[in-house]
Amino acid sequence: MALTARIPSGIDAAGFIPEIWSSKVLDAVHNRLVCVPLVDSSWADELVKGDTLNVGLTNTVTATEVTVGTEGTISDFASGAMKSIVVNQWYEALAVIDTMTRKQSQAALMAEAQNETGYAVAKQMDTSVNVLFSALSSASRLGTDGSAITDDVLIAAVEKLDENDVPEEDRAWIFDPSAKADMLKIDKFIRVDYVRTPVVPNGKFGEIYNAPVYTTNNLTAASTGAYGCYLHKKAIAFIGQENLKVTHVPQPLKHQETVMTESLWGVLEMRDTFGVAIFTRKA
Repeated sequence: MALTARIPSGIDAAGFIPEIWSSKVLDAVHNRLVCVPLVDSSWADELVKGDTLNVGLTNTVTATEVTVGTEGTISDFASGAMKSIVVNQWYEALAVIDTMTRKQSQAALMAEAQNETGYAVAKQMDTSVNVLFSALSSASRLGTDGSAITDDVLIAAVEKLDENDVPEEDRAWIFDPSAKADMLKIDKFIRVDYVRTPVVPNGKFGEIYNAPVYTTNNLTAASTGAYGCYLHKKAIAFIGQENLKVTHVPQPLKHQETVMTESLWGVLEMRDTFGVAIFTRKA
């Protein structure tokens, strides 16, 4: 690239004698990523080598009335179905910065490139989780695609998980901005005489019916809206085998340096009845 062609454009469009510079390049608007932290990643340490982790699911045990002189009914606790989590998702994101820009720009471009490529891969990891929401509860979804979320829909979701004996701890709601706007019209969500936790920013958006509410722009689209979810963390398992590995690759003959972030992971629905998809109003 010729120097004369480079000066008027790009990140240094103001010239080489800046008047007022921010300490870093302004970020593009990033979606909030919330799905991966809300599912079960406890199996990650079990996978040391190989590409598949076999996880045995336990059975439930039922109490029976005692009959004197008769041996009680024995439940085979460990004979539940086996789930195989396959690590088969491998993504990378790359950004390149030429030597002249890196040296002369007053912005911390290498750090920004690392953050941006890391975000791109993390977004794909998040997507691999939320694409499974629509299949929970045997693909039984609550609400209406393209319609506002109501209190009745939320109550139906709670009822569904309660009927399936899902523990109340570690449940969460995951919605998009349209659902956030709808919930601001629900008194039980915003009035302090109903809830202990006020509405808060940064992904977590208060709580209702004893479960935190998270919002994100990164949900899988339905027809008009998207698939939100009410789930227990054990509904879905996530295994990261190579989590956001960052590599800097100097290319002196090309007068540039490449920043690469990659990750290798697997994700699987583990307990179908531990979650239910909820349609949002718009994607």
